[in-house]
Amino acid sequence: MSRKLLAAALLPWAAFAQNSTDTTSITIYNRVEQPLTSALAPVEVITKADIERRQPRSLVDLLETLPGMQFGTQNGGIGQQTSLFVRGTESDHVLVLLNGRPMAQMVNSNVDFSQLPVNNVERIEYIRGPRAAIYGSRAIGGVVNIITTSKVNSAQVGVTTGSNDYYAADVSINQWVTNATRLQLATGYRETRGYDVVPDNSQPDRDGFDSKNLTLGMEHQLDQNWTLDANLNAWENNLEYDYYEPDFGFPGSDSSNTKAYQVDTGLRYQDEQLVGQLNASYGEFKSEDWNKSDGQHTADIANTATTRVDGLIQYYYAEQAYVLTGMDWQQDRLLSRSTSFTAPDRDNTGLFVSAYQTWSPLTLELTGRVDDNEQFGTHGTWQSALSLELPEGHKAILSYGTAFRAPSFTDLYYPKHPVWGGGNPELNPETSKNWELGFSGDYNLIDWQLNFYRNEVDNMIVNYENSTENVDTLIRGAELVVKADTGAVHHTLIYEYTNAKSIKDAKQLNRRAKRKASWTGDIDVAKANLFAQVIYVGERNDIHHVSYEDIVMPSYTLWNIGARYPLTQNLTLNGKINNLFDKDYQVVSGYDTPGMEFYLGADYRF
Repeated sequence: MSRKLLAAALLPWAAFAQNSTDTTSITIYNRVEQPLTSALAPVEVITKADIERRQPRSLVDLLETLPGMQFGTQNGGIGQQTSLFVRGTESDHVLVLLNGRPMAQMVNSNVDFSQLPVNNVERIEYIRGPRAAIYGSRAIGGVVNIITTSKVNSAQVGVTTGSNDYYAADVSINQWVTNATRLQLATGYRETRGYDVVPDNSQPDRDGFDSKNLTLGMEHQLDQNWTLDANLNAWENNLEYDYYEPDFGFPGSDSSNTKAYQVDTGLRYQDEQLVGQLNASYGEFKSEDWNKSDGQHTADIANTATTRVDGLIQYYYAEQAYVLTGMDWQQDRLLSRSTSFTAPDRDNTGLFVSAYQTWSPLTLELTGRVDDNEQFGTHGTWQSALSLELPEGHKAILSYGTAFRAPSFTDLYYPKHPVWGGGNPELNPETSKNWELGFSGDYNLIDWQLNFYRNEVDNMIVNYENSTENVDTLIRGAELVVKADTGAVHHTLIYEYTNAKSIKDAKQLNRRAKRKASWTGDIDVAKANLFAQVIYVGERNDIHHVSYEDIVMPSYTLWNIGARYPLTQNLTLNGKINNLFDKDYQVVSGYDTPGMEFYLGADYRF
């Protein structure tokens, strides 16, 4: 094949690399920029325009309507503890990336999305299903990539006020200062006095939250092939929360301080046939919890660090065919030893190879990976997918993938608690085998996706009858996503069914609704943008917050509405109402959720 023909075939890919806000391109699938349509797995993209329309107060607000996502643990409002379940898997089965590089996560490897800043987010990419063959441990349920960098010139100031004494201010600047160099600065502060998240205990107080964050970024094009970038993301949060007081003879914590930062850098090479990149990142996460009556000097401290180096090479040997190979090394450490427990440092080294080939109408992908975990030995994972283009804009995809997750420091070493159990040093790594069959259709006014999956998770780490142990589980589900236009209104309709059961007792796993549905409608009227959302979450199993008996939490339906209006070319006003009909409900037994909330704000672009 001639180099001119190959260059013509790759021109769109090069264009995608110049505009990371384009919804037709993604980096999450195989770590390199590629068209969204080439992904052989279900992927969702949230752009900056989507974020501005939704006006989220947190990442939970932004992600809760996405297919496969359930925030099964929400201990109150903004900033309160939140856990994400993807396709019925555990909260630590989703790998969270920051600018494509894994975050320094908590000692239990669970990222609390309520604690992450949303004002500096430019884009989110989300892939459902296992991707351990590409990313390694933890990518059992899915992967979320939070992107804070942008290639678009912008300068903006925003302020917001709202219910429960909520205040926020944000500043962001992203500019190409020369034809080759881009600089970025974003910072923000938000605060709320909150409300009493547990009204029937001995703490009749408001549980507040405040957060400040900083993003710094730099990108420099060394020449037409080489690009260098570096980024810093940091945030600090203070949270007040409530606890129940079972008769243990000691009070629980009610205050916390969280500090986190991540520094990452990357060097990228790209020509007509070859893409290469080398990345390095270092991040720390420090959490302190204490009881106000005892003072912060008594805090239980956990401080973890993640150091990572990775690289890959992608070679296109035909117009729609490539091979991809890469390696990564990651070290997880418990720094200032927790007052509750200690843990050894742990390294993991991974090597992977992937091949992608299209013979119209068939596309085949094969990926294999080997991980050498210092504590748990060698694990092999692999992924395969076959796509068939059908007439009239239809497509079918069949895939199979395996994944694993090494037990976290908390899983292994946390001291025994009289009710919630503790760590178990005898735990085995979790492994999974996932089959998936997907169909899609792309018409003029409507697109749809229908996915069926079956995920066997062996040795899932759960708290079972006051002990932490490995339990085999079987998760089966289906997802329907429909996007349609009726006149000026754009609709997104999602319905999902998740049957996630422990094989040991055949019970639905706690805090996973079997049925969830949502509808979002957007319309542009004159200059204004209006949107409405309806979210339905079905019944979930849970444990009663006082008796610790098994209960069933009732279903609930929420309505949210919002509007944006450009008052001038530079100034935009916005407003949003969450829980429009003041629904009284609980996600977690004993923890109240917010009633109706309103927010008003303004953005000024320079």
